[in-house]
Amino acid sequence: MPRLPTSTQVPNDKRQPGISVLIPTLDEEAVVAGCILSFLNFGDELIVVDNGSTDGTKDIVRDLAAKHPEKIRFFDKPELPDLYQNRQFALSQSRYQWLVRADSDYICYDNGDFDIGKLRDFLLSRGRTLRPLAVSVPQTNIVGDYWHTGVPMRPGGWRANPERQHVSEGMIPPMVRFYRWFPGFAFVRRKRRETARFRRLMKVIHWPTPVWMHCNIKSDMNHFFRSERPDWRQLGDFEKFPSLQSYIESIVEEKYGTRDLDEAAALYMQRSVLPWLEPYDEKKFGPYPTLVRELMRTNPVYRIGERNGQPVRDRVPSN
Repeated sequence: MPRLPTSTQVPNDKRQPGISVLIPTLDEEAVVAGCILSFLNFGDELIVVDNGSTDGTKDIVRDLAAKHPEKIRFFDKPELPDLYQNRQFALSQSRYQWLVRADSDYICYDNGDFDIGKLRDFLLSRGRTLRPLAVSVPQTNIVGDYWHTGVPMRPGGWRANPERQHVSEGMIPPMVRFYRWFPGFAFVRRKRRETARFRRLMKVIHWPTPVWMHCNIKSDMNHFFRSERPDWRQLGDFEKFPSLQSYIESIVEEKYGTRDLDEAAALYMQRSVLPWLEPYDEKKFGPYPTLVRELMRTNPVYRIGERNGQPVRDRVPSN
């Protein structure tokens, strides 16, 4: 495993007032441009770290970085095996007092009740506190395409997870995503999860409204790979399985009855994603961000439909 940088590589005692947005990327060509553009006015710097994209993600980010060099810094780091290591590298490059643990499929609200600019003003107004400070936010959620919400089921289906049966997931409960830097802060892996060191010592402020929409719009293969990532991460045997793909190749036949990854990805979607989606209701969950509405109009990417009474997904060519 590569030796990971630590935040001490940056003169953290001289951190400037402002916000560093840390964005990991991995095969997110459908939404990564919208994500980055939506954070431009919020963050004082956007640190984008890619750890192994094989689609057009890196080209999209490089193009945006060339257009906005004052804000965006891009690092191509395929040697970083997992998400927390991606974030730790981004942390080592950051310069500002506030850190955002963003994802590359978040698209921010830029106006109205959910405007992320209100949160920026709040963060920058906070003075020093005795305890490390963090902020959690709820988030609106779409899955599969721009018109549906839901979450993939865990292994075992609803019988193993009765709380997920017929439960709408248009709004995800608050998650800690904003941190004020302090000495010793770092990102770590705890079994299946990627989180922050000393999380339990932090004073958490709960922001009342969403500030972004989670646009979980990916290829079938991307959905499939991400479904297996927590198990690979919890196993933690990066010597035997240095990549997520190597782990999946070792378990796919037993779990899906095939060694064909495309076939396994289609089976995963049929079993664990498509049956659990429902139309997104703006009256119930809130409006779409402005940039998402633009993407819905110009580049739908994927659409969920119905065939023979069953949900299906068809590729829609990009405009």
